[in-house]
Amino acid sequence: MNGLKGIGGNVYNGTLGIMSLMAPFFIGMALAEERKVDALAAGLLSVAAFMTVTPYSVGEAYAVGANWLGGANIISGIIIGLVVAEMFTFIVRRNWVIRLPDSVPASVSRSFSALIPGFIILSIMGIIAWALANYGSNFHQIIMDTISTPLASLGSVVGWAYVLFVPLLWFFGIHGSLALTALDSGIMTPWALENIAIYQQFGSVDAALEAGKTFHVWAKPMLDSYIFLGGSGATLGLIIAIFLASRRADYRQVAKLALPSGIFQINEPILFGLPIIMNPVMFIPFILVQPILAAITLIAYYLGIIPPITNIAPWTMPTGLGAFFNTNGSVAALLVALFNLGVATLIYLPFVVVANKAQNAIEQEESEEEIANALKF
Repeated sequence: MNGLKGIGGNVYNGTLGIMSLMAPFFIGMALAEERKVDALAAGLLSVAAFMTVTPYSVGEAYAVGANWLGGANIISGIIIGLVVAEMFTFIVRRNWVIRLPDSVPASVSRSFSALIPGFIILSIMGIIAWALANYGSNFHQIIMDTISTPLASLGSVVGWAYVLFVPLLWFFGIHGSLALTALDSGIMTPWALENIAIYQQFGSVDAALEAGKTFHVWAKPMLDSYIFLGGSGATLGLIIAIFLASRRADYRQVAKLALPSGIFQINEPILFGLPIIMNPVMFIPFILVQPILAAITLIAYYLGIIPPITNIAPWTMPTGLGAFFNTNGSVAALLVALFNLGVATLIYLPFVVVANKAQNAIEQEESEEEIANALKF
C-alpha cells in the first residue's frame, strides 16, 4: 500500500501539484489567441513570468517551494496569465518586435519576434520580484494575503452562493457553472487540492486532524458527489421521478433519452428537452433541491458520518461512485450520495404530477381557471 501511495504521490506532484504553473500557460495562450497574437509565445512568457516572481529559496536551499506551484496559488497564476497576455498584445500591436525578411523560415522569424516583448515583460516582472523581496515578501504571498485567504475565510458563503445561483442561472437559460467558473476553478477546486496535499502529507484524515490540520468542507468534488447529482438541480432525481410518477409518453421519452447522460452528470437533454428552463412548474424544485441536499451533506459531515474530500475524481462519475472515490473509498460517502438522490427524487415527485396535470389541461384546451386548478397540489 505504501508503494501505491508513493506512486500516486509522484503522479500528484506532476499534475495537480503544478496546477498554478499550468494555469498561466493555458490562460495566457487562450487570451493571446483571442487577441490574434502569437498564442504559444504568450503562454510560454506567462510561465516564465510566473517563475520570475516565484521565490527560489526553501530555508537555506536554493529551490522552488512546492506550495507556490500547487492549487493554493492558482489565483496568482490566473492573474499572471491574463496580465502577460495583455502586455504581449500591447507590445506586438505597437510593432515593437524584430522583423526578419520573408526569406527567413517562419519558425525562426517567430522566435525573434517574441524577443523584445519577452525582454520587456520579464524585465518588469524581475523588477517587481526584486522590489517585493526587499520588503520581505513576494508577488504570490501578496495575492494570497489579499485575495485567496479572505476568500477562503468565506468558505460557506462561496459554497452556498454556488449552490443557489447555478440552478437559478440555468433556469433562465444561462450556463450556471460557466458563469460562476471563478468560484469553481478559482476557489473551490484549489480547496480540494489543499485537502489532497494535506492527505498526502499525513497519509490519513485522522492523522491530519490529530496534527491540527483542517480540511475544506466546500471543496468542489463535494458538490459533484452529493449535490449536483445528474447535473445542476440534481436532475437525476427528476428523471427517476418521471419514471415513477409520469404516465405521459412525451415525459417518459425525454427521461429515457436523458438518463444515459444524466448518469454521468450531464443534464442538458432534460434541461432543454422537458424543458426545465423557463418552466414555472419546475422552478421551485429545481432551485430548492440543491440547498436541501447541501444541508443534508453538511449535517452528515459535521456528525462525522462522511469524511472530507481527499481526492478529485472526474466530475462525470456516476452518483455514489464519485463520492466513494473523492473520499478515497468511503462506503458511508457512497450511501449518503445515494440517500441524497432519493431525497431529490421525492422533492421532484409531486411537481412531476402537477406538471402532467397542467400539460393535460393545456392540450385539452381547458379554461385558464381549469389550468390553474390543475397546477394546485
